[in-house]
Amino acid sequence: MLLCKRMLDDLKKTTSVGLLHYANEFFDCAIAADDEIGHRPGFELIAPIPVMYLIGHSIELCLKSYLMFRGVPLSDLKSNKYGHNLMKCLKKAEDLGLTEHIKLDDHERSALVVLNKLYSTKQLNYLVTGAKEFPVFGHLQMVNTKLLDAISPLVGYK
Repeated sequence: MLLCKRMLDDLKKTTSVGLLHYANEFFDCAIAADDEIGHRPGFELIAPIPVMYLIGHSIELCLKSYLMFRGVPLSDLKSNKYGHNLMKCLKKAEDLGLTEHIKLDDHERSALVVLNKLYSTKQLNYLVTGAKEFPVFGHLQMVNTKLLDAISPLVGYK
């Protein structure tokens, strides 16, 4: 019982460092999963759906870590104001100075736009039939790496 109470107390203490810690773990899992199954036939350019979900979640947590660091309340980050929309989070982060620390090239930004269409609408969580556009995974990996590298020293994550 004490362990459960402690875990609940810890959940109330979300920090920008904690968000970035989880972002790093999701990124590591995305890369490990891609290394394991991403080299199978059919995945030459487009990563498996679970890999794209993991990297999308890592990117979301990176951006929300930065937003929290810059003073955006956790309640806003959890609300529909940002939700799981990577582009809304990125825009707000850029408004709050992220571009002083990271530059995304056109390919990276385009890949993020394409990922966001799938990620923010939960199409990476649930099967949705029909044609879809998928991003090149290498560009997403670079976006995620740039975010982790730029935000880690800002928020004090080692």
